[in-house]
Amino acid sequence: MKVLFAPDWRAGVPYQTLLAAALAALGVKVEFLAGYKRALALTRLVRAREFDVLHLHWPDAYYPRMHDGFDWWRQARFATDLALATRHHPLVFTAHNFAPHNRSGEFCEERNARAPFVQARAVIAHSAAARDQIVQQRGVPAERVHVIPHGDLSLPLGTAVPRPEARRRLDLPEGPLCLMFGTVEPYKGIEEVLAHWRAARPGAALFVVGKPCTPEYATQISELAQGLQNVSLRLDWMPDEQLGLWLSAADAVLFNYRQIFTSGAASLARSWGVPIVLPKRLATLDLAEPSPFVQRFESFTADFAAALAGALATTPSFAAAADWRAATAWSRIARATAEVYSRVLGTASVQPPQPPCAESPVS
Repeated sequence: MKVLFAPDWRAGVPYQTLLAAALAALGVKVEFLAGYKRALALTRLVRAREFDVLHLHWPDAYYPRMHDGFDWWRQARFATDLALATRHHPLVFTAHNFAPHNRSGEFCEERNARAPFVQARAVIAHSAAARDQIVQQRGVPAERVHVIPHGDLSLPLGTAVPRPEARRRLDLPEGPLCLMFGTVEPYKGIEEVLAHWRAARPGAALFVVGKPCTPEYATQISELAQGLQNVSLRLDWMPDEQLGLWLSAADAVLFNYRQIFTSGAASLARSWGVPIVLPKRLATLDLAEPSPFVQRFESFTADFAAALAGALATTPSFAAAADWRAATAWSRIARATAEVYSRVLGTASVQPPQPPCAESPVS
């Protein structure tokens, strides 16, 4: 079986690399659809490729914003492009997002967000709540939506290092430390967090760590944090080793997405055993609750302080997250994904390749 992953976002997201490697152990060959073409981008890219299943991950790669006066055309053509690209091959769509981030108000916004759901032969959701939302709001029949957890993203980072060593290597102070990490983008609600730290002055230092999506947004966040003594910004890209150090140094990780469907960052924090603080509204994130490692809040004014206190009272523990890592092991994720491929192709379940039998000795 040959599967084509689209787009090829391995450089910025480890999900595809880890899933492809686990699928290869089952005998599923994965190739990656790199590049971009004008006009019908996806259709033209797949035309010269041989594959059995097209597995789409982030569809907005095929109607990118280039701010050249033709964004409206790329947005208008996408649904047709996707239909043409999948005329002769089944489409499997992993719904990492319910709709693309930071793309509201675009031409054909709703049609483009809906197209992969309705055109896919099978949709993969990362939680039962996400499946229910897809069925109810995208109109996808329940039998076509398959719940497969987000895989364990801690593998490229190795294992946790002792907290004192991590803080020494990052030149961090002692005391409670709350971390926000990942690409610094508007949909992550950082502005609201900074406003709360300014007004309420929580007892934990806040570190916002990651590369901003644009220089303009970096300036905006820097201005909002100006003068806050218990807030530090490290606005730069983090290699895996450094990210592992930050997770090892943190007492809690804070997420304040305005909206989110799946969070690889939250899954990673859960794998690392760092207590997580996040809003109750993010109902599609399945983090194996109830758990002392997951503290939810209604609002910053109502109960954020209690949620943060609960997280800070829970000792970070990489070892304590072993069950979570086992439940999200890539071997399990790949097996479930391969079953989806088999179902859309109408073939037997995928079996891992067997080693050749040793020759029997002559008696």
